[in-house]
Amino acid sequence: MELIATTRDLADLHRDVLARSPAEGGAFVAVEPSYGRLLAHSFRIFGDEDLEPDSYGVDLKEDRKVALLAEIKRSGHGVVDVHSHPFSVARVGFSAFDLAELPDYARYVRLKLGNKPFGSLVFGKKSYAGLYWGADGPEALTLKASGEFASIPSWFPNRARTRLSASERALYDRQVLALGIQGQARLAKLQVAVVGLGGTGSQIVQQLSHLGVRSFVLLDDDVVEPSNLPRLAGASRADARVRRLKDQVAQRMVRRLQPAATIECPGTLRRTRSLELLAKVDLVVGCVDNDGARLILSELAAAHLVPYVDLGVSVENAGRGQLGMGGRVAFYLPPGPCLACADELDFAEAAEDLEAEGLRQIRIQRGYASDRRVEAAVMPINTVIVGLAMGEILAFATGVRPVVPFQRYDFQLQRVIRGAAHRNDQCPLCIPSLGMGDRQQIARYALDDAAS
Repeated sequence: MELIATTRDLADLHRDVLARSPAEGGAFVAVEPSYGRLLAHSFRIFGDEDLEPDSYGVDLKEDRKVALLAEIKRSGHGVVDVHSHPFSVARVGFSAFDLAELPDYARYVRLKLGNKPFGSLVFGKKSYAGLYWGADGPEALTLKASGEFASIPSWFPNRARTRLSASERALYDRQVLALGIQGQARLAKLQVAVVGLGGTGSQIVQQLSHLGVRSFVLLDDDVVEPSNLPRLAGASRADARVRRLKDQVAQRMVRRLQPAATIECPGTLRRTRSLELLAKVDLVVGCVDNDGARLILSELAAAHLVPYVDLGVSVENAGRGQLGMGGRVAFYLPPGPCLACADELDFAEAAEDLEAEGLRQIRIQRGYASDRRVEAAVMPINTVIVGLAMGEILAFATGVRPVVPFQRYDFQLQRVIRGAAHRNDQCPLCIPSLGMGDRQQIARYALDDAAS
């Protein structure tokens, strides 16, 4: 079993559990299932008032144990019990006492929580070990940090050193000079979903393939038309003539650069299989042209703790030679801030985008809604926004610098401006969704489920 936590939560949990050193510390992590994995929703560090000494160190007082488990049960979560072995450094394991007590403790907790998930972690100063109790008995519990590479603790398994083969080093020698061997290896391991394979998405796929990314989920059920050719990377007149699917064009482009790449093309975003795949990747790149899709992606990213970078391009002709062109890049690293926190999401437009197509067309015909699907587009502007986004993806994946969460580009002023967004603790989108996993029921957006 795998437990996923944000880099911020993981660092805080590790620091706080070891803060009582040389005495042992402890915590409960509330967890939620997520497509066969666990997500760290929140954690509660045990204080001196919660603990009492025993023959083997310290133990959680019985009344505090009952109260805390009752609180977790009311919230509907499972739990992972955490304790520290403060004298362990590069290698830590469960003690003989731990291994003798844990089976009975697991049964007790699962009974208290109504068979919700239960696991146990032990932290050393630069190591951890974990066990999970499912229906079939104990199994290993591993940790995965979700977030930018620079924020992952240096001792953590995500930071394990990886070698490049001689052929890979020769192929990517110029990139290795810039990013280092570990940076290049990290790119090769990255699993990226690109949602929307038009003017910006096609270029994102192209650049990721050049960089050495080998695992893709590509989502777009649209076809290539002649009007797409001025801005669609990798497309040809023949593709437009036969109305080839955009995901097929993108897949062909990847294969030319990465013949052994793993590629999933589930079609439209609003499909159960698509949403499941998106919840499991390392990074989602949103290249969509409507706020309905952005709302789905933002909620999914929060619920399943998946980093999400969103690209937006705007080309507006106000008449009399007044042309406004530019765009923005927003990078959501759970726990935030998200697009809604930054006021970059129009909920009214999102509601229009997500309503049934037949109803939407009627509303457009009667003047109650506008058709925003056909908008001006110029490839060089797309390229600038893609370049900004790819810079942040490089920072995210390799740790060469921290990620910049919000940036705006103004073509007229030839200026890139950093935004100063902050997480809104009252945000109606990311706050109630954060770390809720399967309970958030993202699949409710799937039209194939609605049809069945």
